[in-house]
Amino acid sequence: MTDEGDHDQLTVVLDVGNSGVKLGAVKGDDVSGPRRLPKADGRTVREFAAPLLQGNEGLFVLYGSDPGKVKDLAWEVDKLRLGRVITLDPGFKGLPPAKVEQPERAGMDRRVQVLGASALALGPAVVVSCGTALTVDMADGEGALVGGAILPGLTLGMRALAAATARLPVINLQGAIEVPGRNTETAIRTGVVLGAAGAVEKLVARFDQPEAVVFLTGNDAGLLAPTLVLRHRTHPGLGLYGAVVAVRRADLA
Repeated sequence: MTDEGDHDQLTVVLDVGNSGVKLGAVKGDDVSGPRRLPKADGRTVREFAAPLLQGNEGLFVLYGSDPGKVKDLAWEVDKLRLGRVITLDPGFKGLPPAKVEQPERAGMDRRVQVLGASALALGPAVVVSCGTALTVDMADGEGALVGGAILPGLTLGMRALAAATARLPVINLQGAIEVPGRNTETAIRTGVVLGAAGAVEKLVARFDQPEAVVFLTGNDAGLLAPTLVLRHRTHPGLGLYGAVVAVRRADLA
């Protein structure tokens, strides 16, 4: 393992998703971001990363669900000559193997998130990731993904409801939640958000790991957090941090 002093280097992390790329920075245990990039190319990465580096060389870490997209963007970033470039793949040395039935199909975003959560918790953790999908994942004390549940995300669920019905509208999920909802918009918002919160709480209870620390992350975490009764910590850059933890564990930082 590397010394703590080595962790003072600024690391730029790129989360290469199916719908775009998010960029953030990690220094020590401090995380900035993520921020969605307007384009997934080297020129845009330079535009957002250069001010963070302030003329110094940095370390770039890339991961994502599509290995081809990760490889292509890593090639473009390497041409920028802004620092060293490391890509994470399912067999990356510092990433604990997923302890699930089909480890090769476990999403890289889920794996780095649970690793980051376990590192911060110093033990078992649960990650509730509120994105396009709502995932509730369990990490063991080593940061390995041991399983979880996948649900439609809050925004996706609301849009699917509107698309499949004749008169229910697309609504803004930010706003009043009340039981019972006294108009259509409030009723949809209450149903979607409280329904998701109830599902999360029941899943965490069924995990039966009372010592596990629960983390919320993802774009819609702010919608869900106020409605949860269970104790939790919100960390928007959990995946970014987990990617850096993997690199440190591989002794490459």
